[in-house]
Amino acid sequence: MPSLADAQTGFVATINDGPSALDPSLFAGDPERVILGLKAHANTISHARLVALEDTFPRTREAMGDSEFNQLSRSYCDTAIARALDSNAIGTHFAAHLVAADVEAATIDLARIEWLWLDSYDAAEMDHLELANLAGLDEAALLEMQVTKHPAANILALSAPLSPALEELGGHEGVHAVLISRPETQPVLSPLSRAEAEIFVAAEKNVSIGNLLELSLEQGGEDDALAPVITLINAGALTKVNQGEEK
Repeated sequence: MPSLADAQTGFVATINDGPSALDPSLFAGDPERVILGLKAHANTISHARLVALEDTFPRTREAMGDSEFNQLSRSYCDTAIARALDSNAIGTHFAAHLVAADVEAATIDLARIEWLWLDSYDAAEMDHLELANLAGLDEAALLEMQVTKHPAANILALSAPLSPALEELGGHEGVHAVLISRPETQPVLSPLSRAEAEIFVAAEKNVSIGNLLELSLEQGGEDDALAPVITLINAGALTKVNQGEEK
């Protein structure tokens, strides 16, 4: 009798690769009945994966149209890399599949944003930095305060103009990137300029507010160097580094 690990491997191989991969020793009964049962199970798994993609990328689906989205979803689910993923992680490489299918860049950006939205939704809980946390600090304390990016904050540098599906971000000029953050219970999207995006990237490691202000000045923020930092704070993209953490 095969080991549990071998049985599991054989079962998955049969689901993914078809009847030719079936090890007769894994199942009792007529092989044809076994194949029928496995086909029904495989169809259930396939449907669940397609539904998971629809739920993960609703705006991408709308932007592409049901027919094209469904076609690319099916071809993606047939790839070895997708078959190795469960339903929760099925969208991991979907944007890369769209790249290989020569889908327009704005739609690929949209898919990447939706995947990052899910990552933000599932991220760990942590207090985000608020402007109220800065009230009452003298200049030295403010400049020395150590901050870093919030675990629920992600950024995508755009490779094309914003997709029309991101209509809530429309009307913003000079959008270089989209910030996905979770100031409350649900993630939100915010348009970022190049300067704001570079300041966020700098905060991916522990950094002082003074350092962020210096970077803002280098990016041309002489008139209001604090503005990009305030934008990130208001979006819930930063968190204060605990005093006990290594800087």
